[in-house]
Amino acid sequence: MSCPSAIHCKPETTREEELEVDVVVVGGGLGGLIAASELKKYGYNPKVVYTGNLGGHHILGDAPRYSDIDIDGVIAKAKNLDVSQGFFDGVYLYQGGVRYRARYRHLILATGGTDVPITFPGGLKAPQKTAEEVLPATPTGLKIVVWGTTEWGLRTALALRNRGNEVVVLDNSAYLRDVKYYEKVKSKIDFPIIPSVIVKRYEKGVLTYDIITGKKEPESRKERVDLIVSAVRIVNPYVPLKLGYKIYYTFELGSLIPRRNNYGELLIVDDGGRAVGGSNVYATGHLYGALRESHIAEQAKVLATYIAAKDGVESMDKAKDALDKLLVTFTVEANWLYNLGNRLERGTDGTGRYVEPNVIDVPHWASFWPQIEEAGDIVLCPCDGTLAERVLKEIEQMNKLKKLKVKITHEETDVLRQLRLPKLSFGESVCAESVCLTYASIILGALLAQKPSYFLYGKPQMLYGSS
Repeated sequence: MSCPSAIHCKPETTREEELEVDVVVVGGGLGGLIAASELKKYGYNPKVVYTGNLGGHHILGDAPRYSDIDIDGVIAKAKNLDVSQGFFDGVYLYQGGVRYRARYRHLILATGGTDVPITFPGGLKAPQKTAEEVLPATPTGLKIVVWGTTEWGLRTALALRNRGNEVVVLDNSAYLRDVKYYEKVKSKIDFPIIPSVIVKRYEKGVLTYDIITGKKEPESRKERVDLIVSAVRIVNPYVPLKLGYKIYYTFELGSLIPRRNNYGELLIVDDGGRAVGGSNVYATGHLYGALRESHIAEQAKVLATYIAAKDGVESMDKAKDALDKLLVTFTVEANWLYNLGNRLERGTDGTGRYVEPNVIDVPHWASFWPQIEEAGDIVLCPCDGTLAERVLKEIEQMNKLKKLKVKITHEETDVLRQLRLPKLSFGESVCAESVCLTYASIILGALLAQKPSYFLYGKPQMLYGSS
């Protein structure tokens, strides 16, 4: 099985077997390992499968971290668990050349975030890697642009600078995405950090971009670069989609995620967006780099307590108390996360229905939203290089139109949420089914001046009228 990351995986098997286990934990980062260790204390025998690095992206690089979580200690405790490299597709678990049909009482998705390339004109020809790809074998002596001002982005930039590279950090955000981490390490930063950037094009080794300064005209710059490194992380919705859960866009994460309660239990949702029940599938540590390591650890412990309470081996009162303490922490240290959790659990404004906000400040699309006629070489599928132009043609064919026409509505918003996304997987890779869905729904949503989830469900003719 070749799995350099959770989205670039081509499982190869020689036989099929049955596998029955208490709990399957998908992901070997902090969330997965801590949840499994806590469940072990309750008498469960969880099976942890992961791709990439045990410990996740937290162990990469030599830059200081914001949190003082003992990641090495967490990994050491994992030696007492059933932990192995493997890939879970929602039905089958691929491990050691065997395809197991997995049967479980509980499934924990601790897949975290996935580093993804940024998308901009000419990006397909640009020398681009993700932070997860470049840090294990850090280059030296290069001019490197790092995209992203989260803790992960700044940590990546520091690690690359420490190896003798010339570094500049860019971001389309108008502000630093992690001011607290910046304050902690600013004495170590001797490279430019430039926000409010719109990448115009990469061509012949030169990256051209504008800086929005508030003046009438943006400031235009050109950088000759050897490498562009993306430190942008999005939630990987692959398994929830395979399991049939509906996913929604949330601007806080720049990602598509399933609805869940504050414990992490995925919710079954009807066509109107209302949660109608819980499930035996959970998510923890899945809010990519937006969560502090300490938050990930506490969230995983709360989830383990909740699962044990559901099975009657722990009191539900203890689970509720643990969640209350976690939510208090969020209100103090990450209020936006507290608000997002409430929306996912209780619906927008407490209505019970979840309606995602407009797309703003999407971090992994580095260029400004183009018009449809300008979208020719914008890459929607970074894994196989599928262009926006190709997908737009497929939408046209699916709707039997000569030209796309957008209908903006207000009262009909609920109906428009029922638009289906065209088939995007032009290859057989797992990547094309997961990352491409996220990219395409967000970018197409911007191209067509609509919200991403309009492309996820329903009848396309309800949005488009003939020209």
